[in-house]
Amino acid sequence: MLNLIKLELKRMNLTSVALSFVFINLAILSILMLLGLEPEAAQEFLASGQEIRLLIELLVVAAFVIYASVLLSNTIIEEFKNKTISVLFMYPISRKKLLLAKLIIISVLTFFFIIASILIVYYSFSFINGFYTVTPVDLPAALQTDYLIHLVVLAIACAGMSLIPLFFGMMKYSVPATITSSILIVALLSSSVDTIGTNLLSFTAVPVLLGVFGFIVANLVVGRAVQKDF
Repeated sequence: MLNLIKLELKRMNLTSVALSFVFINLAILSILMLLGLEPEAAQEFLASGQEIRLLIELLVVAAFVIYASVLLSNTIIEEFKNKTISVLFMYPISRKKLLLAKLIIISVLTFFFIIASILIVYYSFSFINGFYTVTPVDLPAALQTDYLIHLVVLAIACAGMSLIPLFFGMMKYSVPATITSSILIVALLSSSVDTIGTNLLSFTAVPVLLGVFGFIVANLVVGRAVQKDF
């Protein structure tokens, strides 16, 4: 399995993936800066350290769940659509292991991207805020251990959640369906459940359940995919 993962990494455009990671973080940081320019928006979204962290989490999760669907489209959906996957299936390698290697890469990338991005955006925003006072809120430099544990749990959940679009994309080998379903997942997580704007992402159990569901769905989809003839 490790050798398959290494081979798949060689086939991926890692430079493009790394640049996407950088640009996504810059975009999220820019959104936070723009919110600071509007007093009403700053009062609503940047009123406390907890609200800033929740907003950063939401933006990061939204960005990388959607980006994971793009990776799924490029590495799996397109190959089935164009039937180039049949070439790989001709090798004396387990089809299931081959597809699982692709999914593991995407899940692991999503896991690390979410943790790294939340920390990068948080500390970058804190650093900039110290010079330009985007918000008067004092952001602590040291994050508490329980919050770091929460980040790890959230990242694991998102690693599974990011695989849910595979189910919709594999129905008709549709890239638009894959990406659209990821956007719907993000819309669900960002939807408010009360009058003060609390979203579903703030309840850890919700992304965790979606993450477990994503891992189960991905396993079922792979099981069906390996039985197809080309």
